[in-house]
Amino acid sequence: MEHTSLEELSSRVRPSAASNLLLWTIIGFVVIFFVWASLTQLDRTVRAMGKVMPSAQLQVVSNLEGGIVQDILVKAGQQVPSGAELIRLDPTQMGSELGSGEATSNALQIKIARLTAEIMGRDPAYPATANPQALQQIEIERALHRSRMEELARASEAASARTLQAEQAVAEAAANYQARIAVRDSRVSQLGTIRSLVDRGIEPRMALVQAQGEADAARADASSANESIGRARAQVAEARAHLAVTRQDWRAKAADELATAQAELSARSQALPALANRVERTVIRAPMKGRVNRVLIATRGSAVQPGQPLVEIVPDDKSLLVEVQVRTQDVAAVHMGQRAKVAITAYDRSVYGTLSGRVTQISPDAVTQERTGESFYIVQVRTDTSGLRMADGTTRPISAGMGAEVDLLGEKRSILAYILTPITRLGETALREH
Repeated sequence: MEHTSLEELSSRVRPSAASNLLLWTIIGFVVIFFVWASLTQLDRTVRAMGKVMPSAQLQVVSNLEGGIVQDILVKAGQQVPSGAELIRLDPTQMGSELGSGEATSNALQIKIARLTAEIMGRDPAYPATANPQALQQIEIERALHRSRMEELARASEAASARTLQAEQAVAEAAANYQARIAVRDSRVSQLGTIRSLVDRGIEPRMALVQAQGEADAARADASSANESIGRARAQVAEARAHLAVTRQDWRAKAADELATAQAELSARSQALPALANRVERTVIRAPMKGRVNRVLIATRGSAVQPGQPLVEIVPDDKSLLVEVQVRTQDVAAVHMGQRAKVAITAYDRSVYGTLSGRVTQISPDAVTQERTGESFYIVQVRTDTSGLRMADGTTRPISAGMGAEVDLLGEKRSILAYILTPITRLGETALREH
C-alpha cells in the first residue's frame, strides 16, 4: 500500500514530455544567443558633435631648409595631382651629408664587428656589402685586427716567457734546497760522531766547536734555500697574473672602443632618417590635388630662403572638413587616420545617409569652454566627398557652419564583450576597500 503511494507520487512529480521540450528549447535558445553574441562584431564608436568648417581656398607651398633652385616643373594654371613634383632644389649638399653619414655608419658597423670578435676571441664576421667604400673599410679593419692580434700574441709570449723563467727558477731553487738539505744532514751526522769522540777523549774539544759551526752553517744554508723556493714561486704567481692582466687589459681596451663605437652608431642611426628626409624634401611636391595659381620663384639657380613661399595651389575641394568636440574620457579611443561616419544634422540621416571620412588632426591639449566649464578635445575629420549623393544621382549641398554628428569607428568588439563589461567592471571594484 505504501509502495503504491510512492509510485503514484513519483509519477505525479515526473515532468511531462512537453515540459522537457520547453526546457531544452530554452537551453537551445540560450546557447544560440551566446554563440551569436560571441561571433557578432560591432564597431566601438565614439560619438561627437561638431560643425562643417570652411576649407582653405589657397595653399602656399614652401621648403623648410631652403637651397638653390635646380628645376621648375610647373607653371601657373596647371592642374597637378597630389604628390606631383613642383620644384627641385639642388640636392648636392644634403646628399653629401647623407652619404657621409651612411659611410660613417657603415664604418662603425664594420668596426663593431671587429671589436666584438676580439672580445669574444673569434674571427670577425663582417657585414656583406657591395659598397666599394665599405669593402675598403673592411680591409682596413682586417689589417687592424691582424695587427692587434699580433700585438696580443707578442705581449702574451713575453708574459709566458717570464712565467716559464720563474718556473725554472722554482725548479733550480728546489734542487738547491735538496742539495743544502743533504749537506745539512751530513754536517749534523758528523757533529754527532765528533761529539762522541770528544766525550771519549779521542778528539780535542776544538774539533767539536768546529763541527758545531759547520752544522749550524749547513742549517742556515738549507733554510735560506727553502726561502728561495718561496720567492721563486711568488715570481711564478706574479708572472701568471701579469699574463692574465695583459689579456684582460687588451680585451678591456677593445670593450671600451666597442662601447664608444656603439654609442656613436646609435647617434648616427637616429640622425640618418632626418638627413634622408631632408634630401627627399629637396623635391617639393604638391600637398593636394589642385590648380597652380602662381609660381613665386622665377628662375633656375635662384636662392631659396627657409620657409620662403614657392608655389600657390588652389585645391580641388572634393571633401569637407568637419570639426568636432570629443570628451576627454573618450579621446583615448581616437587616433590619426581613424575611420569616421559623418551625418549632417540638417538632413535626415535615415534618408540621406552619412559621409565616410578619416581623422586628420587631434588637438594636443584639451580646450575648456568658458560658458559651461566643460573640457574637450578638438578633432578634425576630412570626408571623402563634399556632398550627400542621392539614389537618382543628385547631390545635396553642404555648406560651412552646418551641424554634424560624427561617429568615430574604433576597434570591433563582440556583443558578448559589451554584455560582460559591466560584470567584469563590478568584479574589479567589488573587493576594493573604500
